[in-house]
Amino acid sequence: MGSANKPRAGSLAFKPRKRSRDISPRIHSWRSTDKAQLLGFPVYKVGMRMAGMVDDSQSPTKGMEITVPVTVLEAPKVTIFGIRLYKKTYAGDVCVGDAISVTPKAAGTLGMKEETKHKDASWLAENVPKVRTGFLTALAFTNTDVAGIPKKAVDIVEIGIGGKTAADQLEFAKSILGKDVSVKDVIEEGEFVDTIAVTRGHGWQGAVKRHGIHKQRRKATGRRRHVGTLGPWTPHNVMYTTPQAGQHGFHRRTQFNIRVLAVGDDVKKANIPGGYPHYGDVKTDFLFVKGSIQGTQKRFVFVRKATRATSQSRKPQIVWGY
Repeated sequence: MGSANKPRAGSLAFKPRKRSRDISPRIHSWRSTDKAQLLGFPVYKVGMRMAGMVDDSQSPTKGMEITVPVTVLEAPKVTIFGIRLYKKTYAGDVCVGDAISVTPKAAGTLGMKEETKHKDASWLAENVPKVRTGFLTALAFTNTDVAGIPKKAVDIVEIGIGGKTAADQLEFAKSILGKDVSVKDVIEEGEFVDTIAVTRGHGWQGAVKRHGIHKQRRKATGRRRHVGTLGPWTPHNVMYTTPQAGQHGFHRRTQFNIRVLAVGDDVKKANIPGGYPHYGDVKTDFLFVKGSIQGTQKRFVFVRKATRATSQSRKPQIVWGY
């Protein structure tokens, strides 16, 4: 007699399921583009609301007005305080050096001295042509003091730079070093992005909630939400695939192909009466993205240009809610 099979509940791609080490993630994969531009932008999750738009997808409601859930993200300007030069090797990407801006804003926020020994933009112009497999990234910090986020320390991020060659990246990098960059310079309405953030934490949970295993029948052992077996007799050990209790949530996750519905700076269009629960009012630039994304209110979210985009960017037609 054949045995009954069913798909496994819980992906083995996320083992061990432990708490994320940092709220602001470090990203190693970027979308390759010929245009010299920043390939991502850090934002903060505000909350959710509803909006009406004209459906422009290939669905039975195409051309009709539909109601969609929208996540609001606040995007204060970031300051580019450094440019980093990498070279590709067989062992991976190796950092060659950093060119650091010593503008008063960067020095005051990061605690650097003006007579810092870091290299300047002239070092980049001299060394980029020497590195045959080199590429550049931007070092930036967020300006949370002007947004609705009560944070004592800034978030420091590394943002990829697009471009056909390292020379194109260098010209763009020199133009933004030491300056403030807005989200409108990076993200466009209608394009698809990836959101990278830490999910909402639920603490220590049992195997039923954590892995979705079946509950025991009432008369089995007197308990219903426990693990029935920890594995076979052979091998004589508990395998790592066995569902057990442990940390649930507060994991770094990536959501792909999230559509940007609106990019703006008029806070009257973003705010709601009474403010967003557990956040308040939006005070700076903002994004509207379709659907929900991971994380709680005030959670740091990195918005990256989509690496697996399957649809072309098209500007949405929003009827109400913006």
